Amino acid sequence: MRAAALPPVSNQKVPMLRALTCGLVLTAGTLLAQTPPCFSANDSNLNVPGLIYGYSSANVGKHGWQVSPATPVVAQGLQVVTGNNYSASIGAFMSLEIWDDVGGLPNARLAGGTWRLQAATSWQGANLDQPVVLLPGTPYWIVFVEPGWSVPPYEPGAAATFPTVNLSGGSWVPGTASGLKFRLFCGPLDGPGVVAFGQPCADSTGAFGTAFTNQTPSVGNTTFAVEGTGLLPGTAVLEVIGVTQGFPSVPIPGTNACFLSTDWLLSIGATTGTGTVRSGCSGCASAEASGHVTFTIPIAASPALAGFYFAPQLVSLDYLSALPLPFVSSNALQITIQ
Repeated sequence: MRAAALPPVSNQKVPMLRALTCGLVLTAGTLLAQTPPCFSANDSNLNVPGLIYGYSSANVGKHGWQVSPATPVVAQGLQVVTGNNYSASIGAFMSLEIWDDVGGLPNARLAGGTWRLQAATSWQGANLDQPVVLLPGTPYWIVFVEPGWSVPPYEPGAAATFPTVNLSGGSWVPGTASGLKFRLFCGPLDGPGVVAFGQPCADSTGAFGTAFTNQTPSVGNTTFAVEGTGLLPGTAVLEVIGVTQGFPSVPIPGTNACFLSTDWLLSIGATTGTGTVRSGCSGCASAEASGHVTFTIPIAASPALAGFYFAPQLVSLDYLSALPLPFVSSNALQITIQ
């Protein structure tokens, strides 16, 4: 491992907020939220080692921690403390997955989610593409997938430590137990000024594509972004955006029990990625990781934007579906600028 020293990545910007605010005068509620995790450890601080993982040109990094909840939980979102200053060179994404256990090693992936990594060491993560019931006293693995040169998500000298493994040459190799810093949520990710609303619907593979953000929608946050994960790779996606508070979830006929959970004032098109967590770097073949999409919404440094409300939702093409309307929808995010 070696110390990191490169500058943070700068995401591509899409001037959407200007279009939203043009001609609109809104009175928004506060919508402050931060749902506590239902299963976590070592999560009271940001203490991590002053090291970074190594880099392999042949494979991305995969690191696992064996955990077991004391009570039944339904996992829907995961976060760890990490960061990476090298995304421009090696890749702009990370993933968290839950695996089952056989013989004290990870056996099969149960669910996962991908996000665009943040350079600064912080809590970051994603929603899962499947809700997973974790049974008490049963071992599971939290697997962290990173492009290399990332900050390890564990606390030196932590009181709570967990067995670890690393994927090497296609095999899981046990390592030294360490204090994984994780938060597992029994609902979709939310945060200050961000409330998840409505339910996603399953695509033809049974996966649930969801919308989330790892950032606070604050005045002057020019890199604020809404992300989608769990979507089909290489498919068309619309980010639909509304501004009506209290808009209900409306069934969409011809779909697999999908809902529109925001009024449709405007929309922005994009395509989900097909690459690994090493997508998004200079010269990379794919700009996005597989099944992931990023919609950057720069928030200007204008105090007048404080309190502004908008609600984005993702609608994507399910190209494997034979339904009359082959589209699926994510949850919506009710966002109030702080």
